[in-house]
Amino acid sequence: MARDTSLSPLDDGVELPWWAGFVCAGLVYVFLKWIFPSVTASSALLEPLAAGARSSAALWALIFLVLASLPPLRAYRKRRLLDLETSLASIRALPQPRFEQFAAEAFQTEGYAAARCGTAERNRGVDFTLERDQEKVLVQCRRWRSAMIDSAPLRALYALMPTEQASGCAFVTTGGYDDDALQFAAGKPIRLIAGRELEKMLRDLKRTADSTGAGHAHQSSLS
Repeated sequence: MARDTSLSPLDDGVELPWWAGFVCAGLVYVFLKWIFPSVTASSALLEPLAAGARSSAALWALIFLVLASLPPLRAYRKRRLLDLETSLASIRALPQPRFEQFAAEAFQTEGYAAARCGTAERNRGVDFTLERDQEKVLVQCRRWRSAMIDSAPLRALYALMPTEQASGCAFVTTGGYDDDALQFAAGKPIRLIAGRELEKMLRDLKRTADSTGAGHAHQSSLS
């Protein structure tokens, strides 16, 4: 299956300790202000470079500080979004891409790796896939305020499993499922997630984000 970028934050990267940015900035400043000019002092050809290094040392140190602050700021922004978007009403108000991202992040707290699907797969109803060990799950998300899902989209998603070599599928909606859908999913590797369960998943996600933030409290200037 063709994929584009991972949904994992949806790829925040590895956060450095809070002091690493200050250390890097200090080293850059010392190198440009004193070390590089002293090394190049004997070369008339490099003298303009040494002068430029001395004059720009503070600017480069500031740039390093700004770059070092970006991962903690992204983590803080993510936690703030989770604070605002853990009620069912606010989840229903999310745009479809953001709804898919939150659903993927909720699954990731269960140990899955999530990857967004390409255009062809999305046209067939698969928004992203989940993988964990030898398990592969196809996921479709529908952000509807009150619509009841019948069996038709479930049958279509289930029918894709052999083609995509998937072991299961999951349907996520902010609405609900009618009796036909519930009967079709019974006994099959289909996970039905309705509004209230999704709300619980996102509360769990918020707790995970909060604990992660607390875990970085000694490493980051933001908590």
